[in-house]
Amino acid sequence: MSGASLPASLARLLPRAMVWRIPLALAATYASFGSGPAGARAALDTLPPLLLVGIRGLAGGVILFLWALAAGAPRPTRRHWLAACGIGLLILALGAGVGTFGQKTVPSGIAGVMSALLPIVAACLGYLLFRERPARRALIGLVIGVAGLGLLLRPGADLDPFGIALLVASQCAWALGAVLAPRVGLPEDPRLAAGMELLCGGAILVVAAGLMGDITGLDWHAVSTQSWLGLGWLTLTAVVGFTAYGYLAATVAPSVATTFSYVNPVVAMGLGWLLFAEPLTPQAMLATAIVVAGVCLIVSTRSEDGGAARHPLTSGHGHRRLIVTPWPPPESAALNARPAPPRPADAPRNAPPWSRSPR
Repeated sequence: MSGASLPASLARLLPRAMVWRIPLALAATYASFGSGPAGARAALDTLPPLLLVGIRGLAGGVILFLWALAAGAPRPTRRHWLAACGIGLLILALGAGVGTFGQKTVPSGIAGVMSALLPIVAACLGYLLFRERPARRALIGLVIGVAGLGLLLRPGADLDPFGIALLVASQCAWALGAVLAPRVGLPEDPRLAAGMELLCGGAILVVAAGLMGDITGLDWHAVSTQSWLGLGWLTLTAVVGFTAYGYLAATVAPSVATTFSYVNPVVAMGLGWLLFAEPLTPQAMLATAIVVAGVCLIVSTRSEDGGAARHPLTSGHGHRRLIVTPWPPPESAALNARPAPPRPADAPRNAPPWSRSPR
């Protein structure tokens, strides 16, 4: 095979590989993020919440960090670490940590549906802090989503108010971290950025758990098999979920990559009923359907500049989308055949390469 035909052959083979990789990545995001509340419910059997989330963050962060470096990601700078510490504090420590604390008294299915608050709060914070005005479709989604959550948390729903308040506060902290993340200078590599956030947030939580006496006061021999299985599942899904989502964000349209947003509540509700016999009332199912409809409108809305809206699941930092085209593109074949225009003698050396022919 000649060198000229090699890129074209790879371009033909790559879409075939993506035919099975994309559905696999979608299934991985649905299973990983949707099963998070159930995994936390299992691990909370005998493990304290802050220590649980801290261990998960450290374990998942080490795996993602080393994996990214082994794959060729550039080493993070001091600025990257400072940004990751801030976002890790908001997303993992105050977001996942406080949310897991609240889940001690709130069913996992309800906690999963309340995770739909994330895009709702993120849209509100984007407007309040940076005047990112949501489109009309997103505003309709906000109203529908809030109405669904109101139905879910209505008076008489027999839910612990303190646990619900902790879950709401955790989603607000997570959304704030997601809104700030694109502006603080995180690494471009999604595995490296997620790994650094998990490492920093996990370290903060382990220190907090130590100060609260969770480490010295815990009888490690008394930790149940259910808790170990839950912790192992949460660690596995952290690695698999962030990796699969990073792949989707770089490969497919955002409207496809963010479909987990309205699958998560359904998965969480189903697993809570199946694994822990949590009640599945008609009112809860109706509220979940309304919340899913609102979130669907929010995450599928395009921004005012024509670009797709960013979803705030992890850190919200952008990824370049991979576009597979024949090489060279047919429309540029004629341009490639033209000679490059002469470079003016007085042009500066660092001028943009406008005079080169398209590749």
